[in-house]
Amino acid sequence: MDFEHIRYEVRDDGIAVVTLHRPHRLNALNGPLMQELVEAVRAIEADPSVRVWLLTGAPRPDGRPCFGAGADVQAIAEGEGPEEITGFHLCNDIDDLLKPSIAVIDGVCTTGAVELALCCDFRLVAPSAQISDWHLKKLGTGLGGWGGSTRWSRLVGTTHTKEIILTGKVVDGEEAVRIGFASAVHPSDDLMEAALEMAGRITEMNPDGVALTLAHLDRNRDMSRDQALRWAQLAPRWLGVSTSMEGKQGRVLPAKKDG
Repeated sequence: MDFEHIRYEVRDDGIAVVTLHRPHRLNALNGPLMQELVEAVRAIEADPSVRVWLLTGAPRPDGRPCFGAGADVQAIAEGEGPEEITGFHLCNDIDDLLKPSIAVIDGVCTTGAVELALCCDFRLVAPSAQISDWHLKKLGTGLGGWGGSTRWSRLVGTTHTKEIILTGKVVDGEEAVRIGFASAVHPSDDLMEAALEMAGRITEMNPDGVALTLAHLDRNRDMSRDQALRWAQLAPRWLGVSTSMEGKQGRVLPAKKDG
């Protein structure tokens, strides 16, 4: 697929790589880029060859790493900023997708860009990552237009979320792992290779089982223990997935976690 503001690659091993690609603007998010992300996520959902996907950012023109600098203030002034409703639905679509997503983060990752990372199933970071949420600092409200404060607190807890949003602190890669934002930290030169290795291990699993597991794990935290146990019993039958060794291929599930 041809895009102007992102790069979209589907590899032969079933891994798709989506790269925010506005290096001259630190991959800042404008309206056209967000619409291309919407189309990329739809393509991932619809393509049975894609089993896992990575979200990352192009390096700066001088080669320094960068994930994304949030919403493009210049584009907003020119009437081409990201629409709040588009970002809200995009983040929910990423969150609900039944194909695992890995955010690969080095350099700046702030505000709107960190909201995209929060929607992914996993986050891998480099030590030099600079993760922050400046919604309150820049806009006067710390909620985030796309669900940021909700996802922050569910991921790292209320106290860490308050510190990050209320003080505007910048979290490096090591601290990102310590507070639970990221699952692992790798040297910058090894980060993408580590993400591809992780994605490759997921592609070795039964795709129906992966989808079923995502559907359960991302919903059971909103249930009581007994509800979650009952959902685990019934979901395979409802979704037509065999839990026996003979039927381990199952059938293809709907592409949304709430489907």
